[in-house]
Amino acid sequence: MIKLIRTSDQVCVSDCLKIADQFFSRLRGLIGVKKFEFGEGLLFPRCNNIHMWMMSIPIDVVFLKAKPKGSTQEWLVMSVHSNVKPWKFLPVINFMADDVLELPSGFAESISLKSGEVLCIA
Repeated sequence: MIKLIRTSDQVCVSDCLKIADQFFSRLRGLIGVKKFEFGEGLLFPRCNNIHMWMMSIPIDVVFLKAKPKGSTQEWLVMSVHSNVKPWKFLPVINFMADDVLELPSGFAESISLKSGEVLCIA
């Protein structure tokens, strides 16, 4: 399993991170998922917007900017959108982002995740 942490305090953002890097995994995303537990996460590389059509659960959406590659992959948190409701009419977008991280609803707030923080793969 892939583990994602916040670099400032080593708080685990996701200890079961999945990466949607194939056509069908990106197309499906969390559609049809009824249960998204704390600790789970879904990362969409090369993506700066998501839609909530056909979703059945609310989620937290974190927009990320990839930092120059060193020994580990790191991202700067550009914006955090908490408790985004399913079937939201308009897409959620951040044009400054490179990637999107989806987390269970309420999790970003529970760890006080904010813009400007750095996340990395542990």
